[in-house]
Amino acid sequence: MNTPTETGKLLTLEEIFSLYPNRWVLIVNPELDEELNVIRGEVLAHAAERDEIYSKLSLRNGKSVAIEYTGAIPDNLAMML
Repeated sequence: MNTPTETGKLLTLEEIFSLYPNRWVLIVNPELDEELNVIRGEVLAHAAERDEIYSKLSLRNGKSVAIEYTGAIPDNLAMML
């Protein structure tokens, strides 16, 4: 498990994917497009396991957040919105 990594640095989603490959990433203050896709934000934490990121939600201090997975999503994975 990784410790929080918030640096206050605004990163594009492409930069986040490049810096944290195959990781679950907790992004605070995400900027979204019209379809609610993350454009950019600040990385608060990252982890190999999804549950580790969910356990870090308390660190958000009331800020809005998004969770992204930076690897290939398996065909058998279902997502609920």
